[in-house]
Amino acid sequence: MIIVRLAELIMRPNLLPEVSRKGLHDHLGFDGKIVLSTVMPDELIDKLQSKDYLEFVRDLKPDATMVPDNYTYIDDPMYLSWSQTIRLVRNALSFLELDIPAIGLIKGATPEQVGWSTKQLLDMGIVTFALPARELSRSELLENILAPALLVFEEHKLNANLMIYGRSYPVRGLKKASYANHSWFLGAKGGTYFKGGFQYDITDPSIRFERCNCESCKGRTAQDLAGDIRALALHNLLDLNNESGGSG
Repeated sequence: MIIVRLAELIMRPNLLPEVSRKGLHDHLGFDGKIVLSTVMPDELIDKLQSKDYLEFVRDLKPDATMVPDNYTYIDDPMYLSWSQTIRLVRNALSFLELDIPAIGLIKGATPEQVGWSTKQLLDMGIVTFALPARELSRSELLENILAPALLVFEEHKLNANLMIYGRSYPVRGLKKASYANHSWFLGAKGGTYFKGGFQYDITDPSIRFERCNCESCKGRTAQDLAGDIRALALHNLLDLNNESGGSG
């Protein structure tokens, strides 16, 4: 499984039409499961309506998609964070017309907002959830946001599928969750080459001229991938997937 960020495509207007025309699978040359991430900067969220998200999803043809993102901050006025939380739920409703699974987002500025929005998404039939964790981990708020969502799962007696998104290391005390980040893609953008679970600068002499026979490289060397972000990103993803036992 790979996760593709919608924001990356929106911010690259020369690339978006090509990917929309081909669909993500054809563009990436990847036949595994592709999940579309809607997590994006606040300024993009404010520009998009639910109909825009639906159009993107239908054009890009992922196998699953997160519901539209929102933003809430603990120091915002309560009316503002509640309006954003309600917007998340309303936008998620529009995704019920899609013929692919929707992944709920665990969001909210207070435990009440997190619990309420999680329950609303569960009532829509959504059983897979993602918690955008990068900023929460930095501010040490992740457990505070996660706890009310887990309580709702427990009250519903639901063994929900939970993805901690943007974090590669486990949350203390959380036994059943998957973890996903974009190190493979961000590394490729910065010229990083993955090999055997380790990361190298693509110009590193120790790997520069080694040939790789993965689906992306097909006998090419690391040096051959320099400047080809798409091929390097896919190589990194395949190496990461292989080192994690193929779990994606």
